[in-house]
Amino acid sequence: MVEVEYVRETRPQILDEFHFSGNFQPRTPEIARAYELGKNLHRGQLRLSGEPYFETHCAWVAEFIDRLLQNEAWTIAALLHDAVEDQDESLTQIQDYFPGPLGKHVAFLVDGVTKMSNPPDGQSRELETLRKIARFRDPGVFLIKLADKSHNIKTLEFMSPQKQRQKATEAIRAYGKLAGILNCYRWRRWLEDMAFPFAEPEVYNFVRGEIDRDPRLELDFINGMLADLRDLMEAESVSGKIRIIVNGYWQAWQKLRRMARGRRTSLNDFSDVNDVVSFRMLVENDNVPACYQLLARVNRLFNRNLEQGSFDDYIANPQDGYRALQVSAWIPGRGSIEVAITTEVMEGENLWGVVYALQNKKPITQYKPVQIFTPTGGTRFLPDNSTVLDAVASIQDFLMDKINRVEVNNELRALDAQVFPGDVVEVITQGARIVPSEEWLKFCNLKTARILRSVLIMAELKQMAAEGRRKLKPLLMKRGIVDLEDVQVQERNKFENLLSTLAAASLDDIYSALGGGAILEVDIEEALDEVGISKEVLGWTTINVVGPSQTNRPGVLAYLANLVSGFGGNIIRTVNNTFQDGSFTLRWVIDGVNEEKKQSLLQAFLTSEIRLTNVEIV
Repeated sequence: MVEVEYVRETRPQILDEFHFSGNFQPRTPEIARAYELGKNLHRGQLRLSGEPYFETHCAWVAEFIDRLLQNEAWTIAALLHDAVEDQDESLTQIQDYFPGPLGKHVAFLVDGVTKMSNPPDGQSRELETLRKIARFRDPGVFLIKLADKSHNIKTLEFMSPQKQRQKATEAIRAYGKLAGILNCYRWRRWLEDMAFPFAEPEVYNFVRGEIDRDPRLELDFINGMLADLRDLMEAESVSGKIRIIVNGYWQAWQKLRRMARGRRTSLNDFSDVNDVVSFRMLVENDNVPACYQLLARVNRLFNRNLEQGSFDDYIANPQDGYRALQVSAWIPGRGSIEVAITTEVMEGENLWGVVYALQNKKPITQYKPVQIFTPTGGTRFLPDNSTVLDAVASIQDFLMDKINRVEVNNELRALDAQVFPGDVVEVITQGARIVPSEEWLKFCNLKTARILRSVLIMAELKQMAAEGRRKLKPLLMKRGIVDLEDVQVQERNKFENLLSTLAAASLDDIYSALGGGAILEVDIEEALDEVGISKEVLGWTTINVVGPSQTNRPGVLAYLANLVSGFGGNIIRTVNNTFQDGSFTLRWVIDGVNEEKKQSLLQAFLTSEIRLTNVEIV
């Protein structure tokens, strides 16, 4: 039997997990005692909204935690999470208030979520608090703090715009990522999408507008696809459920940004973001073989529309606890969609991570990550035994070939050194950079290794491209050219014909192929002649100039341009760059200057009143 959850609205209000009744009902006598203690401690304290602090905030956090986990110590700690910070209650007093191990556990949790009052070394209070939470590595501490921040974001409208932006950005950067590493997808999506309109209002309005009118979210399309997948599942005699997940605005925007940085799409087109809507096929119980059975049938369903490079097997290789088979298909006129095949058991953990594991008494070792920070308060989560190199990759993968040195807690640290909870990691990029090496693969985790292999390939391609440029330059100079980019801009058809002749996709491809030996110099020369990139056809002369900062002043370019026109030259392209120290480079592509005039023009540049570091005319 296959149960289908047909859709009436694509973004229904999430009330079941996140709604607070407003009438907290203690489950146990000790929780009731904690409620009365908290109520007395916070008596008279109001929120910015004017509502009683304890009854609205602390009770919300406690009810949320209690509804999720029904852990007495955690619920009590949630009720008293602000007692030390706001009311000067001591941890000893809290411990003594509850008998035996319960009091110790509650005091431990309250200590974990209490903000640092006097951070050392002038560090920000919030950063030091996050570092403190990281060192506890306790899921109770993580979840109570996450619930605390979630309720704060629910009431941002009562803060100033500056505070709203600050708190919302912190919620996304730190606590959204915390929900992610705990694999609590629904919680993360809810928190980030509450914070997004306050953190980046204009971007939020754009993203929401684009996604809400996306044709993949039309009800007829979604329900039709759900019916097709139901038929497929029934044909395979596999029991289970079929539903959808609509991605959060913030997560969809972040995925689009990553794709745009990789030049796979543009920043105003969500059609390539495959999980704007994800169709979920949930196999009954924990029947993993049936997932693979359905995979072949799903591939046949989409046939030619299947995106061949977008298959992920997260059952064999889980990602941060997430397990599913994922395929993507391009639906003409709509865009890319995702179909995820998993089991009902796996989906429980996919959506609620550590919460689901605790509810079902499953191991939670993977949910005790190493949390590190950047100097600006950014946070990242890493597996146990991660190294400094893993930390760099987690901060920004594009930094891996830009490392000058790495400092951990303001001290120089080797790339293969281990990082620990609460470490502050700073990547220094100024100065000479360490060249990435295959040796690094020996001391990084699997996620970093995947990134590193790409970095190593790119580093090799850059090296080959540099060698290709070196080899190509003398071949071009004979043709009055210094850089093929000038041909690309001025003679587009000839450049496209050159790419076609050499079977290259881009200018960088030509450089890399020549540098790596896939194309020989003789091949380049023949191709240039064939497409008409020659001195005889183009009639170009190129002037390359390097000047010091003292020369970089108004009127210099006009003066040099007069020298060119004095010899009958016509400037058809200018490329001018100024550097931080004020020095500059200038490249002019000109026509109308023959070989005889070229030597005279060079002499005029060299003897002019403008001091130049280097002059090259070809």
